[in-house]
Amino acid sequence: MSDIKEALQEIGYSNITDNGKYYRMRPIYRDSTNNTSLSVDKETGFFRDFSSNQRGSFSDLVKLTLNLKSADEAKRWIVRKGVSDSKVVKQKPEAKHHRVFAPSEIESYKPDHSYWEGRGIPLEILNKFNGGVCESGKMMGRYVFPIYSLNEKIIGLAGRDVLKKKANNGFERPKWKLMGDKSKWTFPVHVNFSLLQERKKVILVESIGDALSLMTAGINNVLVTFGTDISVEIINLLLKIDPERITISLNNDYDNNNIGNKASFKIKTKLLKYFDQHQVKVMLPTKNDFGEMTKVEIMDWAYGRTKG
Repeated sequence: MSDIKEALQEIGYSNITDNGKYYRMRPIYRDSTNNTSLSVDKETGFFRDFSSNQRGSFSDLVKLTLNLKSADEAKRWIVRKGVSDSKVVKQKPEAKHHRVFAPSEIESYKPDHSYWEGRGIPLEILNKFNGGVCESGKMMGRYVFPIYSLNEKIIGLAGRDVLKKKANNGFERPKWKLMGDKSKWTFPVHVNFSLLQERKKVILVESIGDALSLMTAGINNVLVTFGTDISVEIINLLLKIDPERITISLNNDYDNNNIGNKASFKIKTKLLKYFDQHQVKVMLPTKNDFGEMTKVEIMDWAYGRTKG
């Protein structure tokens, strides 16, 4: 035996699929129906179980799968099977640390929520996000939402223009300005992560405004993609949650070359590499976006068309 796949088959994995740099399979050391929850690096053997958040070297996986008493026993098994040491001793490098913003970054924001209240978002919902209007610097004239990680570090800022000022070139400023690496964002997990785990149903929306509109209608199991693609970080979070249903609801851009419509189906194609067909569906807003829909229209969309 000379490669990782053969070794995986030797310890009982038969549902192995090829996913580029990784093999994906169902973790047989615990009860699971997800055929892609366990990821194993083809070169290093380093594994990650997205649902249980377990990870480690290939010898750790052997020990876990075969229920061995020690890591040394697992390593002896590997040597007996002839798997190259170079493939099982290396581990993935540590992920690069993303930018973290100091709490002082948001302390000076003016607690003026009138823009969002004017769009029908209740103050009790806005207060969950610690946002406010920035009066100086790069975010001046924007209502800024701090983007929190699961460990409550501020890893980004998302600012919505509330003044409709002109940029230096005379054109309108972009509605949203983002600071930080949005590919690392899983907003708003700092307020709804437990709910996502409990409900096992996730709605993917394009912007914070969409999320606020859904929350106003009592629909809190949302994740924001911050655009028309889905990041690896969000996919990893979904794998950890292992939802029964993922609803993709980007903007219904019927007057803009159907950008959001097409993007929603591209995201579905990506997610079907990790989830079964019955777990993923596209269901667009009945208007351009959820911000244009009334609470009644959103409730009808959610309960009339999705049936709970």
